[in-house]
Amino acid sequence: MIIISDLLLINETESIKHIESLAFNRVASSIGETKAIDYIYKELDKENIVSKLEYFDWTGPTRILIRTSYLIILTYLLLSRLILIIVVYFVVKNMFEKTRKITLIKKESSKNIFTNIPATQKSKDNSLIIFSAHYDSVSANIPYRIQFIIFSLYRLVIAFYGVIIVVLSIWLTLDLLLIFTLPQNIVALIALISLSGVIISIPILYLVFNEKPSACSIDNASGVSILIELAKIFNKNPLDNIDLIFLWTGAEEWGLRGSKKFCEDYYRKLNQIYDMNKSININIDMVGTYIGLLDKVGLFRRKKLNKGLNDIFTATAKQLNIPIKRYNKIIEPKSDHIIFRRCSRRAKKKMQIVYFHSDKDSKYIHSLRDTPDKCSIENLNGCINICYQALRSIDSRL
Repeated sequence: MIIISDLLLINETESIKHIESLAFNRVASSIGETKAIDYIYKELDKENIVSKLEYFDWTGPTRILIRTSYLIILTYLLLSRLILIIVVYFVVKNMFEKTRKITLIKKESSKNIFTNIPATQKSKDNSLIIFSAHYDSVSANIPYRIQFIIFSLYRLVIAFYGVIIVVLSIWLTLDLLLIFTLPQNIVALIALISLSGVIISIPILYLVFNEKPSACSIDNASGVSILIELAKIFNKNPLDNIDLIFLWTGAEEWGLRGSKKFCEDYYRKLNQIYDMNKSININIDMVGTYIGLLDKVGLFRRKKLNKGLNDIFTATAKQLNIPIKRYNKIIEPKSDHIIFRRCSRRAKKKMQIVYFHSDKDSKYIHSLRDTPDKCSIENLNGCINICYQALRSIDSRL
């Protein structure tokens, strides 16, 4: 047992137990993802913590690739004056009920789960703290840094095809209006562009469709575990002046989909209830071989994620004799906190961000090397203790 406060004890092995229990593939829209969210729900329910589960749809890379292929084929048929084939396709497609339901571009689905732990008394400050961590995972045959490069190329390919399709559509319209005639070799040009797109997409397809079984412990069973334990602790001993929301997001690895959905549905409502200028998002993304805390991002004019909160968390860690590393990044890691900051900026608010991320552990993630043994019990419990004591300190100042 470890002491969190003078009145509160927690089991020090619970945090690593969660990570070991979640040591399976948790890809969005998979059975593993459903098992993971069911695990979170049951752990909260054991402590009589009422949670809310919400479903949402999103568009995956496979759907985008197929849509792009459809657009290429459609453009080719139009430019080749094979309009009758297009008409026949749509007639047959919509003639029967079964054919109308057939699609290769079905949307993916995922889920968020969250719970609210209110303060014991109303505060004039009216601030909110949102803890966030994603429970989905991705494991692939390609190392993480190469994945980053490939996905960047993939976005360029999609953008390139979008521009080409728009240009050809305008060109075709001008040709039909006898304003500007299409060149004779346009079909060969389309074939060349399509072939280059297929060649460039092969690494993407290899990455997406050749997943290997992985525990995905650092990224991000660690964050899931820490949030579960913090929710249990604050449920027994809530803050006096600050309400808490604990949010486990789905489809984070596919474009921060879960946090986008949550903010779309709730940010405006929360903005009406709370002073978001005084509110905080604590995003626990990775706690592995050490506890990392992101400080500033950018190349020349580096921006701080918060005003003094990192100092409070660092001072708390020092007081508890828990090692913590603060660091800066030129390119900010993509995680749920980005969505909260973006929504805050759109609402002309200045929500503060605290981002726990063991950046050097990125060499392990999205691979078979991301195993439970990489997550130190001391670091997991240390992060729990730091968060609890730091928020107690912030709460007491109100």
